[in-house]
Amino acid sequence: MLSKKIGIDLGTSTVLVYVKGEGVVVNEPAVMATDEKGARVLAVGRAASEMVGRGRKARAVRLVRDGDGVDYNLAGAMLQHLIGRIVGRQRIFRPDVMLSVAAMVTGVERRAVLAATIQAGAKTAYLIDKPMAAAIGARIAVATTDGIAIVNLGAGSTELAVIGQGETLATESLPMGGDALDRAIDASIVNQHGVRLMPGEAERLKVQLGSASGPLPETDLEVSAVDEAGERTALRVSGDAVRAAIQGSLEAIAASLQRVVTQLPEARRALVLRNGAVLTGGGAQLRGLRNFSPCARLSRPGSQPNRRVAWPLGPGWRSTTCR
Repeated sequence: MLSKKIGIDLGTSTVLVYVKGEGVVVNEPAVMATDEKGARVLAVGRAASEMVGRGRKARAVRLVRDGDGVDYNLAGAMLQHLIGRIVGRQRIFRPDVMLSVAAMVTGVERRAVLAATIQAGAKTAYLIDKPMAAAIGARIAVATTDGIAIVNLGAGSTELAVIGQGETLATESLPMGGDALDRAIDASIVNQHGVRLMPGEAERLKVQLGSASGPLPETDLEVSAVDEAGERTALRVSGDAVRAAIQGSLEAIAASLQRVVTQLPEARRALVLRNGAVLTGGGAQLRGLRNFSPCARLSRPGSQPNRRVAWPLGPGWRSTTCR
């Protein structure tokens, strides 16, 4: 009973650590700073970002790159740091640790992350698929629901699943998320204006002007860019331009949601159509998702291909329900 119960989410952009009875105790960038050869970890999380930002001879490395999977050698070092920070040097009572992982990871990868967690100081280690963890966090009664879709919009990937009676009935993972929207905005600026945005500017456009649907207020934002000669320049970008840039990525997520639902037997599919979808993760903060019908498009049995059915989304980005 004296062992701490710890939940860890190793995301593409952020590491979250939850301790039972204490709440979220770590919410930091998912980055580590190593020496130039990558042989020694110098700092983790916010301290690592600051170290690299100050121009020290350090290399920034990330555990997850654009949804392409976890580097479990690095994960072991990160887990050791996180567990040590929470438990301290006195490890008489080693913690029980649960980690969220992508639903599509292989058995070999699962065994690797379990071994890394035990080696990092855990007494016991458990894994939970990210969509299931997101559903529990959104306070869905996963054990009793007869079928509901989960779309977890992360920074590097989007995890989609249908959950029913405590089980994952169908799942798909896309190697795109908030970072892909940033890249789409950057690419659109290059194509239209022949300049490249400075680091962080695409994300600023997404956060301040990004929207999945309109109408939008007539607004724009001045950002910094670099031309072909390497000269800094100022550029004004409209909200309409940002929305147009991210439509392709949003449509890809919509298509993935539809593929997941069509994997189900007809009876179960009807239940999911009734219950709708829940959007979770940082990407669910994007404006206009409640009115973006392709994102919430779930074709009814017998409907025409590509028919758009509006599923208005309820308030709140952590648990945004599409019905």
